[in-house]
Amino acid sequence: MESSDEEDVVKHRVHLRLITLRNAAPVTLHLLPCEIPVNRPAPVERFFTPAIRPGPRGLEVSFRGRSLRGEEVEVPPSLVGYVMRMEEKGEVFGKQDFSEGSENEEEQELLEPPEALERDFDRFIGASASFSRFTVWGLETIPGPDAKVRAALTWPSLAAAIHAPVQED
Repeated sequence: MESSDEEDVVKHRVHLRLITLRNAAPVTLHLLPCEIPVNRPAPVERFFTPAIRPGPRGLEVSFRGRSLRGEEVEVPPSLVGYVMRMEEKGEVFGKQDFSEGSENEEEQELLEPPEALERDFDRFIGASASFSRFTVWGLETIPGPDAKVRAALTWPSLAAAIHAPVQED
C-alpha cells in the first residue's frame, strides 16, 4: 500500500545518441558554488568571463562582487567528460549518415535512423560538448577534498578495483 506522503515518481527510459560523442567540441567549464533554477541554454559568457588570477592559496576570481577561490581539476586518464543535453520532442542531435554498407556493428548502430519518441517515457540525450578538465570554485575557500565532485572522479578507479579479479594465495 502506498503512503500519501510519497511523491509520484516519473519514470523515463533514456537513450544515448552515440554519434554526438564523436562531434562534441571541447569547452572550458567552471563549476560554480551556486544554483540557477533554470534548465535551458543561456549566454553564460556574457555574465561570466573570469579574469582568473593565481593567488597564494589557488586560483582567485570575483563573481558579482563575491570572492571565489578555485582550482583546476583533471578528468581521470582514459576518461572524457561530456556536457549532456536532453532532446526535445521532434529534435534530433547530431548529423547522422544513414549510408548503407557498414561492416562494423558499433558503426551500424550509429548509422541507423533515429527512432521517434514513441512513448512519454522515452527520452534521448546527446553530448553538446566535451572536456578533459574544469575549474571548481568555492566561496572564499577552495572546495576541500570531501567535495562531491572529487568523490565522483575517484569512483571509476574504485569501481575498477572492486570488480577486478582477485588472485587466490
